[in-house]
Amino acid sequence: MGIITQQINLDAGIEKVWSFITHPDNFPKYVYGYSGGGAISSHKTGLGATYEWYGKIGPLKLKSVEEVVAWEKHKRVAYRGKLFGIAFNSSMDVKKMRKNQTQLRVSIQYSIPWLLGGKITDTLLIQKIVQSYVSHSLDQLRIIISHDSRSQ
Repeated sequence: MGIITQQINLDAGIEKVWSFITHPDNFPKYVYGYSGGGAISSHKTGLGATYEWYGKIGPLKLKSVEEVVAWEKHKRVAYRGKLFGIAFNSSMDVKKMRKNQTQLRVSIQYSIPWLLGGKITDTLLIQKIVQSYVSHSLDQLRIIISHDSRSQ
């Protein structure tokens, strides 16, 4: 089982960061590898909201389905999902640092089935890909948030 955790400080208030990171229309804007998709449940956000996403990892086109399993407004959102046979749990926690600075912590826990190579595949390939994708996503989010903050 792999666990990836990364955090970033964003120059925006917690309400602004929260509303951006939890709205599914914004996911393809900052989640590296997501090219489309959206809510497939009757509600877009909050507990039980379910999403279907499409993306690529290298040459592979993938479909992911995930559901919001925890929702603490302006604090924590957690998802459970499956991507190409790999089950995952992920969360985003936000914490107010200063008036206009928010810390975002992203954590992804995943399990690779033995049919897909299990721990060996994780160590040699998947872990590096997930770390890279999370880093790219956080970098993109920083750019969007800082640009949006400057334009106000």
